Amino acid sequence: MPECPSSQDRPTKWALQGDTLDWNSTMGYKIIYPSGSVAAKPIIVHIPHSSTCIPARYRHEICLDDAELTTELLAMTDRFTDQLFGQATRYGASLFVNGVSRLVMDPERFPGDHEEPMAGKGMGAVYVSASNGRPLRATSFSAQDRQQVMDELYWPYSHAFHKLVADHLNQFEKCLVIDAHSFPSLALPYEDESLARPDICFGYDVFHKPMELLEVLDSICMDEGLTTAHNQPFSGSYVPTGYYRSDRRIHSLMIEVNRSLYMDEALGVKSVDYSRFTHVLGRLIRPIDLT
Repeated sequence: MPECPSSQDRPTKWALQGDTLDWNSTMGYKIIYPSGSVAAKPIIVHIPHSSTCIPARYRHEICLDDAELTTELLAMTDRFTDQLFGQATRYGASLFVNGVSRLVMDPERFPGDHEEPMAGKGMGAVYVSASNGRPLRATSFSAQDRQQVMDELYWPYSHAFHKLVADHLNQFEKCLVIDAHSFPSLALPYEDESLARPDICFGYDVFHKPMELLEVLDSICMDEGLTTAHNQPFSGSYVPTGYYRSDRRIHSLMIEVNRSLYMDEALGVKSVDYSRFTHVLGRLIRPIDLT
């Protein structure tokens, strides 16, 4: 395994142009309501992987140089999903957006590496491996360092999302979580390249599956000429651990969109098809009040 660069070889600050962390808290997440500060409908759109922001206080833990980090962010970031799915506020949904790159902390992983399948590939709640299997964090990164990331980022994020769901349940007696993602058209080295890579992947846990909504969305995709698959190449959908497989009032559906539909994957910029796909995705988002 190659050695990571020493701390002297790494810059002390990293944030791509346009990414900031000056949100509602230093935790790096943002809750956006359709209007005011209360929910309008029992719908939360969760956008966990759209940010490329790596706060300066965590940059020194990552052993990639700037060029390598740029490449890794290009591979692992669900770029523009905050914009694409942000239109859900027009239909009454609240947004919960992660402002920190998943390379620092992935809120969708189970907290303990012993319970998270992706931890076997170095991609638990706190990644230690890059998408190509090489080290992401320095060899000096310790269990104490990991716990600090969990305490500063993971647990505040998790608790805030849990509270938002609880507030929706108190107000509406039900809650639908739309888990918004994108994925590269070609499998990354850590992914199973034998699985289908459709235009749209719908992921869900059977316990929380919104069956009626799923049937409507499948029909819309067929009408738009989009290929679909269920639970492949990615499966499941985010539910706060306190409600996972225990509260049927919560439905959750992951919508993964193939990046080739809206962006130039080599450059990480919007493609000429972006505007058209925005309208197509709008057709998928409109029926989300079928909870």
